[in-house]
Amino acid sequence: MKIQPVAWVLSIFLSGILTLGTGLSVWAQDVKAPQQQPPAQAAEFDRGQIESFASAAREVHQIRSKWQSRLQEPGNADKVQELQTQASAEMRSAVEEKGLTVETYNAIATAAQQNPELAERIAKLMEQSP
Repeated sequence: MKIQPVAWVLSIFLSGILTLGTGLSVWAQDVKAPQQQPPAQAAEFDRGQIESFASAAREVHQIRSKWQSRLQEPGNADKVQELQTQASAEMRSAVEEKGLTVETYNAIATAAQQNPELAERIAKLMEQSP
């Protein structure tokens, strides 16, 4: 049974946003408080950004899965903050290596949640990538 691509992509978006948003909150406090932005529309993102997002989302999902299991290991309760910081740094790096900022990554994810056509487009790109 094949998982519906849009549902799978949306779950990745949510995990990426939540993880990056939560994991980067400590880092963001040092920079400046994020401001609320209006919902992004698909037209704001070019093809390259969408392709980079699809690739980064796949990597963020893999990184999140890897670190989540480490966070749940017995004996790591006292290291949770440190592990979350390391995971966040890895995810940030994965996003930035694809040429995106975390803010752009999260904006595309939010736009895809609100725009099924964009989510479907991203799902197709994710299916094509290795």
